[in-house]
Amino acid sequence: MCGICGELQFGAGDGETASQFESLIDLMSRRGPDDRGSWADGPCRLGFRRLAILDLSPAANQPMVVDDRFALVFNGEVYNFRELRAELEQQGVQFRTSGDTEVVLRALIQWGQKALNRFNGMFALGFYDSRERSLLLARDHAGIKPLYYLLGEHGLFFASQYDQILTHPWRDGLPVSPDGLGLYLRLGYIPAPYAVLKQTYMLEPGSWLRVNDEGRIERGVYYAFPTRTQPDLSGHEAYEAVDAAVAAAVRRQMVSDVPLGAFLSGGIDSPLVVAKMRAAAGRPVRAYTIGTAGSSLDESADAAVYARQLGVDHILAQFTPDDALSWLDDVVQACGEPFADFSMFPTLLVSQLARHDMTVMLSGDGGDELFWGYPERFGSVLSVSTAFRHSHWQRSAQWATRRFTGRGNGHENLRWPSIGHWYRQKHMRVSEGSLAGLFPSLPPWPRSFDLFNYEGWDVDETADWLRWNEFVGHLTMVLLKVDRAAMHQSLEVRVPLLDREVIDVAARVDWRSCLDLATTTGKLPLRWALSRHISHQTRAKRGFAVPMADWLRGPLRDVFGEKVLSRREWLGLEIDRAALDSLWAKHLSGQADLSRSLWSLLSLALWHDHHFRPVPYMLPV
Repeated sequence: MCGICGELQFGAGDGETASQFESLIDLMSRRGPDDRGSWADGPCRLGFRRLAILDLSPAANQPMVVDDRFALVFNGEVYNFRELRAELEQQGVQFRTSGDTEVVLRALIQWGQKALNRFNGMFALGFYDSRERSLLLARDHAGIKPLYYLLGEHGLFFASQYDQILTHPWRDGLPVSPDGLGLYLRLGYIPAPYAVLKQTYMLEPGSWLRVNDEGRIERGVYYAFPTRTQPDLSGHEAYEAVDAAVAAAVRRQMVSDVPLGAFLSGGIDSPLVVAKMRAAAGRPVRAYTIGTAGSSLDESADAAVYARQLGVDHILAQFTPDDALSWLDDVVQACGEPFADFSMFPTLLVSQLARHDMTVMLSGDGGDELFWGYPERFGSVLSVSTAFRHSHWQRSAQWATRRFTGRGNGHENLRWPSIGHWYRQKHMRVSEGSLAGLFPSLPPWPRSFDLFNYEGWDVDETADWLRWNEFVGHLTMVLLKVDRAAMHQSLEVRVPLLDREVIDVAARVDWRSCLDLATTTGKLPLRWALSRHISHQTRAKRGFAVPMADWLRGPLRDVFGEKVLSRREWLGLEIDRAALDSLWAKHLSGQADLSRSLWSLLSLALWHDHHFRPVPYMLPV
């Protein structure tokens, strides 16, 4: 796990100095405290910070260069590197290191971009061919590792962190992107490929981009999570297949030359990962938990029960309201772009707790998205969709479809929401109407943003679409949070439930074997797998959260007043002060819990003051 950056200048370049580039490398020092490196050849520069995990010798440092022609900076892990190495050795390739970085480099030399779909892991990379003067960027299948880039008249610059983009000289004069700002205000994060500034982007998961020094660009997708599947696994057969895939993934991801542990929550996913680690190791492993003392959101009691039954070494710390202010600066520093998921607080704290002893951690992220684990969101939509299969609804299906879509009834302006529109509301931090009241010139949804474009009603098709939506939408936000928090503490986090084998098996499982609509219980295969190890299970769905509603009325109240209530505009976007004051008053009085929308405003203000260098710009009218 490391930090990478690089640039490819077009034409004669812009005269940027080497010292300017070196300073950009140092911005990501927390991602890689063990070594730093840089390399330059003609129009290309590459930079690297290393967190040593596999092959701790200097031979594995980066940028890694072969034949004075090919150079690689690589952030992440490829867990099937030994199998790929053996195949390459059979083709006559010789290796000088024992880790995965050289395998990735040699595979790209041997197989080109086709190698990307053969990597089972998490990664972001930049691969340069000095003879062709071309740069290849790529990102892993699920978006576990981030990769941003700026593409302008001078060239392309890429980096692990968005604050590196904001600091690069080519950023000067770039206007705010209405698309990026509008998406943040609605969703609380900025999904790929959008970003805060125009001409800056996040590379999408499972994608690659190649550019040469003349500015010629190619793009492609090597992996896309399926929007529609043909399940052939159900019931006990599905449970066994998922259990075996998870166990194999955990074993693969336990390979490390440095200490390795796991996060442990009070849910299902991370306890299952810990159980598989304990079984594979044959001895106690270390598991880390953060509690939110005195809060109804606290999971630590359930986590402690899991730890006792699994027989692991359990390290527990409590997060108190007093910690909110003391951790605020870290939350802001860790997020190079606007980000409003306030579970950043406990994620940072548990990462710090683990880093005292460990360099690598395994997490349980991905289980909810793959196995229909959000019952409130999944269950409510699928219950409506299922109703259309019953005889009473079948007689009214045509009428209902017309009423919902407005099609064929002569009154398209009376359109009811589609399932996609309905689901979009579930992911917004504040209603569209309230948001428009706060920001009278709120940018519209980007035309190219199709995450919620769905108007089907078939229950099986809808179930697949819901899972696809969560995987390519909400999950990428969760992964951004974990990466930012963990890397702020120089900690690598691996995600076994997003192993390619687990995903492939999950795509074969019938949704009815994952989600019980009658009891609104999801992740049935994971629950069954966990039951093979311990008797305790919880059905509560609390997430990894903090009592932000109380914090905004308490320790963060003055900060909100200073940073938010004094503002007249946000990145050039005018705010209606009366609407803001009303929102704040309702929350303070306890009339409503508006913590999600209020924290998104506070987080944006804090990010702006810490990361954003003011430049002359205006949002288009």
